[in-house]
Amino acid sequence: MEWVGLDFDIPTKQANFRVIYHSEVITDLSKLMNDFSFMDELDLDSFPIQHEMKLSFKMDEEPVSMTDFQSEPLPIDFDESVSEDLVLWDVYEEAFSGDGSKIGGYGFFTQQDPRSYGKKYKGHSVMLLQIDSDDDAIIWGDSGVANFFITQEDLKSRNFTNVLYNWDCY
Repeated sequence: MEWVGLDFDIPTKQANFRVIYHSEVITDLSKLMNDFSFMDELDLDSFPIQHEMKLSFKMDEEPVSMTDFQSEPLPIDFDESVSEDLVLWDVYEEAFSGDGSKIGGYGFFTQQDPRSYGKKYKGHSVMLLQIDSDDDAIIWGDSGVANFFITQEDLKSRNFTNVLYNWDCY
């Protein structure tokens, strides 16, 4: 459980995590899984979510965050001074960090966006879900964040077999 299902070499390899799409919400309770005895074998002390909980979302807009690889081509000089001891990078990053739990939007990373390492994952530009650490209810390592990204084509065709999963921490 140390890496919470993440394969650093192949972050789309769904061997120890899975994104599953259901075209219809299951309302027949008899069809829902209710035997979780397999979880008794897992070391849940290191799992980032310690108990059941819900996440609530609201519709919003946001500009690209500074840690999302898609911010690289912005036509802005982020080294420009705003004041004697402050540059534009600091102001933008403070206002538009991209942190928090959300569906859609731009990613927040405590380290580096894995999509910036090369061309292989740049197409995974749609964020399905981001789960951020939240006090003691959710803790990814040392107050980190988890992200799930998909390509636009895979999302349109409802193909969730190539989802990029990443989590990092400070």
